[in-house]
Amino acid sequence: MEQEGPWETMRAEQENGELLSEDERMEASKEFREEEPQGNVKEARSEKCSDRFLHCLSQVPCGSLIAWIILLVGLGGLTGGLLIGAQKTRDMLDNDQFLWFMEYTLIGVVVSMFVIGTLLLCVGHVSTEPTSRHMFQTTKKNMCAQGLNVFLMVFCYLLGFSWIVASVVLAVPVYLLSLLYFADFTVTKNGVDTKCIYLVHYGLDKQDFCGADFQNFEREGKQLIISYIAALASSILIAISLIHYMIVISANLANLRNSRIATLNAYDDEMANSKLVADTTM
Repeated sequence: MEQEGPWETMRAEQENGELLSEDERMEASKEFREEEPQGNVKEARSEKCSDRFLHCLSQVPCGSLIAWIILLVGLGGLTGGLLIGAQKTRDMLDNDQFLWFMEYTLIGVVVSMFVIGTLLLCVGHVSTEPTSRHMFQTTKKNMCAQGLNVFLMVFCYLLGFSWIVASVVLAVPVYLLSLLYFADFTVTKNGVDTKCIYLVHYGLDKQDFCGADFQNFEREGKQLIISYIAALASSILIAISLIHYMIVISANLANLRNSRIATLNAYDDEMANSKLVADTTM
């Protein structure tokens, strides 16, 4: 005698205890096998494109990516502003050795910051949910990830402070060149009023520009200030990107700690359940 399945039993209960015939049971089983897969396929196909887009977007570390883009924009503006500014400054002062170290220093700083920013982007990606649940699923890996994020946070703090100091340094030439718009350089020389500027008063070489030379110096200085303003704004953008990185690292660190606490709680619950099963078995 064949045993009745759950579907036949349910139909029998719905019929108030009346047993179904063999044909009715076969028909009911056929309907069950045909209708249920179609419903599942229909439900799977009803997934919207927006849901898929949000699922893909959840895998992207948006915070770290935005900070990395801001960093690249700042590095590009800093490179262009300082290279053009240093060359025009040499032409304005007629001194080829002025700021001779600028190109070498700039290459080292830009390359180093690009490597550091890319490293922070990669660490931010693996430390962001839901990637961190697959990468740091054990307690030891989670502790290592927390230590790495703490180290990067301290490093970003020191690096951000350095870029704030660099922004202050870049504000000095902007301030000095802005004096060409506001200060009065008129002096009396041999009973004649003329405009002169003495660079020794501003910590530069013992040069002076008077008369027609001062007019050329003033014109080139007003064009040069744009390059240094771009470099100053780019330096501030780099500092902002590092602050953004610190915010992202803080959020990732909090998520890693919560994941570790949840893992420990789940382990404790599992141990409690195992002890309960053991007691019940005994």
